[in-house]
Amino acid sequence: MMYEYREVKCPWCGHIFMWNKDGDEGPIVYMYRLKETKEYVGDVKCPKCEKKMLVLPHVFEGIDVNDERIETIGVRGI
Repeated sequence: MMYEYREVKCPWCGHIFMWNKDGDEGPIVYMYRLKETKEYVGDVKCPKCEKKMLVLPHVFEGIDVNDERIETIGVRGI
């Protein structure tokens, strides 16, 4: 099995950590996507301050889940 990791910087505390793109944190996950492109984005919790953020493609720093560029489209079961 292949895993894809990338570096992410927390927008709240500045902590830099590795994010597993394919790792989910529980049985129900909100699905987020960019309004403009309809591309799905991953979500993660900072291991230092535990705030939830979204990880945009090709962007080093995470963003708030309530960012105006994002739409929440529901939940999915794992």
